[in-house]
Amino acid sequence: MDGRRWAQQREYLGAVGTIALAALLCLLLRARLQITDIGMLFLLAVVFAAGRWHRGPALLATLLAIAAFDYGFVPPYYTFGVSDKAYFLTFAVMLVVALVMGRLTARIREQAEHAEERERRATAAYNLTRDLADVESRSEQVALIARYLADALGGEATHTILASPGDEGGVPAWPSDGVFAHVAVRVAAIWAFEHGEAAGPGTDQCAEAEACIVPLTSPTHRVGVVVVRPAPTNPVPSGSAWATARALAGQGAAALERTSLADRHAEARMEIEAERLRTALLSSLSHDLRTPLATIEGAASTLLRDSAALPPQAHAELAETIVEESHRMTRLVGNLLDMVRVEAGGLAVKKSWQPLEETLGVALLRLEEQLKGHPLVTHLPNDLPLVPIDELLVEQVFLNLLENAVKYTPAGTPIEVSAWAENGGVVVEVADHGPGIPAGAEREIFRKFYRAAQPEDGARVGGAGLGLTICEGIVVAHGGRIWVEPGAGGGAAFRFALPLEGPPLGAALTDVVGD
Repeated sequence: MDGRRWAQQREYLGAVGTIALAALLCLLLRARLQITDIGMLFLLAVVFAAGRWHRGPALLATLLAIAAFDYGFVPPYYTFGVSDKAYFLTFAVMLVVALVMGRLTARIREQAEHAEERERRATAAYNLTRDLADVESRSEQVALIARYLADALGGEATHTILASPGDEGGVPAWPSDGVFAHVAVRVAAIWAFEHGEAAGPGTDQCAEAEACIVPLTSPTHRVGVVVVRPAPTNPVPSGSAWATARALAGQGAAALERTSLADRHAEARMEIEAERLRTALLSSLSHDLRTPLATIEGAASTLLRDSAALPPQAHAELAETIVEESHRMTRLVGNLLDMVRVEAGGLAVKKSWQPLEETLGVALLRLEEQLKGHPLVTHLPNDLPLVPIDELLVEQVFLNLLENAVKYTPAGTPIEVSAWAENGGVVVEVADHGPGIPAGAEREIFRKFYRAAQPEDGARVGGAGLGLTICEGIVVAHGGRIWVEPGAGGGAAFRFALPLEGPPLGAALTDVVGD
C-alpha cells in the first residue's frame, strides 16, 4: 500500500471518527440539550470535517451526521423515520453547508498545494543551479543532474546515457545491463531520447516499464537520458514529481549545453591562438633568422673566396662574426622552442634546493661577451637561503632578463642583480638604467611578441619578443610570480619571487655534504 492511498484512507477514518465522537457527545448531553443545539453540534462536526479533509471524506461525514442525527435524536428515536417534516430542512442545510465548505476548502487546499509544489520546484531548481555552478567538469555535472532527478522522482538513478560524442544528438550506445535487460526499459529509453519526452511509470508512454526515463533535451539538440528506478514504496511517481523532474531535466540539459559551448569556444580560441603562434613564429623565423644567416653566409663566402688575400686579423673577425651570429640564432631558436613548451604546458619543473648565486654565476658566464659593455653589480647576502628551483629553467630566466637589459640600455650603464628573503620566499631583482618601461605597459611586456620601443641610438633590437613571456611561464611553473617596477635610479627593475616550497631540505643537505 503506497503512501497516498494510506493518506486517503486516514481521511475517511478521520471523518467517521469525528461524527462518532460528535454522536457520543450528543448522547451524553441529550437530556440537557435542545434538539436544535444537538443539530448545531452535528453541523459543527460537518464544518470541521469539510475544513480539514478533502471533498469525499467531507461528504461522508455529512451523510453520517444526518443519519446519526435522524437515528438517535429526531423522534421517533432509533429509527430513520421523521415525524416532523421540518427536520428535512435541517438535513438539507447540513448537506449544503458540507458541500459549500468542501468546495471552498478544496479550492484553498489545491491552491496551497500548488503553491507548495511551485516552491519545492523553485527550491530544487535553485539548488541545482547553485550546485552546478560549483562544479566544472562535464562528468560531475551529469552526476549532479542525475542525483537531483532521482530525488525528484523518489528513486535511484541507475544509468545516465549521453548522445554519442562527435555528433550532436547522435544515437547513444545503449547498455544491456541492469534495468536495460528488460525490453520495456530499452524501448522506453529509445522512445524518450528520440521524442524528447518522459517515459515510464506515471507517464502516457511505456507505463509498464520498470524504470522512469527522463530525457535531457536542450533547445538545440538531444543531450541524453537519465534512467531512474522508482522506490518500491512509490512505484508510480506523481504528476507533480514528474513536473519537477521535467523542469530540472531542462535546466540540467541547458547547463550541459552551456558547458559544451564553453568547451568548444575554448578549443576554438586555442586553435586560433595556436594558429596565431605558428604564424608569428614563421614570421619571426623568416625575419629574425634572415639577418644572422645572411651575415654568416657573407662571412663564410669571404673566407672561402678570399682566404689567401685576407690578413690574419680579418680572418679572426670574420670567424668571430660567424660564431656570434650562430649564438644569436641558437638563442632565437631556443626561445621559440621554450615558448612552444610554455604554450603546451610542457614545462616539467624538477625542483632541488640550490644556492641562487651558482645559478646566477652560470648565466653570467654564458653572457660574458654581451655584458662587457655594462658594469655588473650584484647584491647577494651571505645568509640568503637555499631555494627549491629547477636550476636550468631559472638559469634561463636570468639569461633572458640580463640579455633584455643589455639590449635596451645604453652601453656603459650598469646592471644590478639583487636578491633577498621576503614573506617565506626569495625575491630576485634585475635592474638597469635604461629608458624604462612605458607607463601602462607593466603587464603588456610579458605578452607574446611584445617589443618595446627601439633604443635611442637607433640600433635595431633583434629577437621574437618572447623572452619575458618565457620568464613568466617558468616563474609561474615554480609557483612564483614576476613583475616590473620603475628602477630606483631610473630604468626598469624586473623582480620575480620564488616560494621556499620544495622537497625535504634534509635530503638536499645530505646530498650536498656527500658530494
